[in-house]
Amino acid sequence: MTLPLCAVLFCVSFVRTSLPGLHDSCIHTLDASGCPSCNIRTLWNILSSCGLTLFACAWTAIHPDIPRVDEGVFLHTFRRLHFMMVMLLAPEGITAFAAWQFFSARRAAKNFSDAFGWTVTHGFFALMGGFVLCVDNELQATLTPEQLLQFVREGSVDIPSITEAEIKDRSKGDGLSKCVAILQLVWFVVQLIARYAQNLPVTLLEIDTLAVVAMTCIAYGLWWKKPKDVGRPYIVRWNLKATAPPPRERLATEYVINFPGRNVF
Repeated sequence: MTLPLCAVLFCVSFVRTSLPGLHDSCIHTLDASGCPSCNIRTLWNILSSCGLTLFACAWTAIHPDIPRVDEGVFLHTFRRLHFMMVMLLAPEGITAFAAWQFFSARRAAKNFSDAFGWTVTHGFFALMGGFVLCVDNELQATLTPEQLLQFVREGSVDIPSITEAEIKDRSKGDGLSKCVAILQLVWFVVQLIARYAQNLPVTLLEIDTLAVVAMTCIAYGLWWKKPKDVGRPYIVRWNLKATAPPPRERLATEYVINFPGRNVF
């Protein structure tokens, strides 16, 4: 959490904490009759506000990859929960992963754009395991963008005829839902600004939550074109007139080497 805290404290000078902020955090509601601005909060007010904001970050911000061919529902759910925990404990790691995926998707789109008209959304779809090789009606392995481009140039497979609109149709998230989630996070920041304007203290929990919000908004921007919660990949069929396909173990090994983050997140 060192990196996001430093970023927030450097960029947002109004964030501060003090001992009175701890006195404001009590289990029972305090008497606010002597406080016209009603600036006294309970512990539940602070925990609920921070908890809902953190949940919005962890649940709505992550864009998990498509389940692998050999991945069951339990393993996919566990990987998503792991992703959420990393988002809460080390949001800078998720932001770095999102940046890596963004530049990789842009590079993949550039390799395909000249001949096939790919967009960044296509690049993201390929990176998240969107294309699976099928030989004799049997799923073999998930293809990397480099593998797919190589097989297309060799004539072993046809270029996937999937448009950007079709990829977005597979996605369970759109620009509106992302904007609503961002508004929830921005509202939390606005509350902190209002407390600063009224010369009120801010607790350490709120500063930590603000750090997660800051990193989440960056990840949102990097993943804006990435499809969300896609359940099934696009099937790429091997041309039977071509040479024999590579062994499944080789394809799987190359995918792990090129995309180690898929095993982590």
